[in-house]
Amino acid sequence: MTDTRIPQAHTPHQLALGTDLDTGEAVILDLDQHPHLLTAASTGGGVSSLLRRVAANALASGAAVTVIDPKRAGFHDLADLPGLTLGCSLAEIVDELTAFHAETMRCYTSGEAGPRRLLIVDELTQLRARINGGGHTQLDAAVRLLRPIVLAGRGVGCHLAVDADLEALRWFGLGDREVLTNVAAVAMGRPSRQLLSRLGIDPALAGHKRGTGVLRLPGEKGRRLSIDYLADAELRALALGVVHS
Repeated sequence: MTDTRIPQAHTPHQLALGTDLDTGEAVILDLDQHPHLLTAASTGGGVSSLLRRVAANALASGAAVTVIDPKRAGFHDLADLPGLTLGCSLAEIVDELTAFHAETMRCYTSGEAGPRRLLIVDELTQLRARINGGGHTQLDAAVRLLRPIVLAGRGVGCHLAVDADLEALRWFGLGDREVLTNVAAVAMGRPSRQLLSRLGIDPALAGHKRGTGVLRLPGEKGRRLSIDYLADAELRALALGVVHS
């Protein structure tokens, strides 16, 4: 019998996010239509679990995945998966962001899109805090490359999934209309009403239960979303394309 806890891989441009709480249907993010994902949550909302699931789905579909994990917590046990590159130290983060931006711009200027690439940035808020602490001009410059990645990556198979709060969005130029029309947004737990408003999400849809959230696609009403927690072994099975029977 198939284990329904482990979603099967979709086509390279589709990522399984979870289940619609109202209809019970699978919720799929189509990267061809909505190439980037912005996530936001209150503490303990479950964003890291969502981003881990996104990474595993992308790997299963054949994409190359780069993960920025400044907390050194959410992705370390997945670091050896084929196709995944992990940046944790400040030097690694600068190098990986710079390299991803360079590849995005190469594809954009040449018109030659290569294999799909996904950049996941967990805890952008923590990176902003380090920059505010001073002495991190290279990190600041590298993180500010996220905006051109969003704007240039849409048509060339270079995608961004990032976790941020309102101040981080403002700081790195990710909260204006030009960017938000290119991204899908998921709010987990109960972020601030200001942040929900910026993302175009009705605060009345937001819940407080861990693992639940709201998906908002540009021009659409939000959908209430449930995200099953997957343990490391389940994520590895998903990323490697293992079918459970």
